[in-house]
Amino acid sequence: MNTLQYRSDGPEGAPVLVLGPELGTTWHMWDRQIPELSRHRRVLRFDLPGHGGSPAEPASTVGELTDRLVATLDALGIERFDYAGCSFAAALGTDLALRHPHRLSALALLGSAARFGAADAEGVRRSGLEPIARAVPGRWFAPAFASAQPAIVDWAVQMVRSTDLNCFAAAYEALAAFDVQADLARVAAPTLVVVGADDQVTPPAQARALVAGIPDARLAVVPGACHLTPVEQPAAVTDLLVRHFTTPATATTVRIPGPPAGRAADDWPTGGGGAPAGPVPGPGRPADAATGAGPGAVAGVSPGEGAGRDDWPVPSGGASAVAVSEPARPGAPVPGSGVGRDDWPVPSGSTSAVAAAEPARPAGAVPGPGAGRDDWPVPSGGASAVA
Repeated sequence: MNTLQYRSDGPEGAPVLVLGPELGTTWHMWDRQIPELSRHRRVLRFDLPGHGGSPAEPASTVGELTDRLVATLDALGIERFDYAGCSFAAALGTDLALRHPHRLSALALLGSAARFGAADAEGVRRSGLEPIARAVPGRWFAPAFASAQPAIVDWAVQMVRSTDLNCFAAAYEALAAFDVQADLARVAAPTLVVVGADDQVTPPAQARALVAGIPDARLAVVPGACHLTPVEQPAAVTDLLVRHFTTPATATTVRIPGPPAGRAADDWPTGGGGAPAGPVPGPGRPADAATGAGPGAVAGVSPGEGAGRDDWPVPSGGASAVAVSEPARPGAPVPGSGVGRDDWPVPSGSTSAVAAAEPARPAGAVPGPGAGRDDWPVPSGGASAVA
């Protein structure tokens, strides 16, 4: 089988956005982003082999999985698309940009690296997934989030435990062999690189290396987050993606506010099968969602119930000050358009994805790739979170 199990949300005929999951997770890791992202896009999520309900057919290289994804898109008649991937799926995104540049309109890499390093796949095969599952709280989540959100952490642990061992080990091995350090200059797609400030799996230094190597790239560091940023800071990540995929890209750095001390988000009651449910932004899950394994629909596959600088001033009412310096693309939907600040529930300690205007960048302050903290002046009293 050369296609992947997928789920599609949003209007047919709209621009396509493909979302790829981290190794050991399912398409549900993007549940909190779907209501807003699918308002103006057809959002396609996929499961890796042996993850979720997908068949356990291991792939030995990142390129082989990329080929399966391309075959899935071909079967659906999708020629050109935007792509966002987290960690393992970010490697797929970079491979897409290098081997299929004509297919990719824009790219977002979350928790990624040009080279991920060695992995003991044989050790995984011998010991099983339980040691990896037990390490999830410390690897994927910031300590404050893990202690405040036990339901979310347990949900993530259970995703790892439910993954097929051989598929996980094969993907683990494939990721260890992935190395595009010498090829980054060939990535032509406008690229957003997102990293949690506390990420120890793919630290901010690796994100900076991506931004320095990719010609048209920008960096967003998410304060108070570790590796699984779409789950830890869902509204902030949603806002970043909406802005990136609806504005023209230039090399710059994105500013995002840090969460208040303490909890990063409200407790999310566990939803059936999917990400722990909670207040979700936007108009709700679209009714025209479809699931498939390759081009055919799969009966019974359900998504479940739930679908940078610190101290950047937050407007009254709790709207996020996530901002980019580019003007809105003519004719593109404006993030938060028609949504009042109080219309989008904001988890306690999190940030809304309703956009606020950013003051003009001071003359001469051009961060660009590899920019230092002091290259972009910080608002009075603000601490830098831009790497």
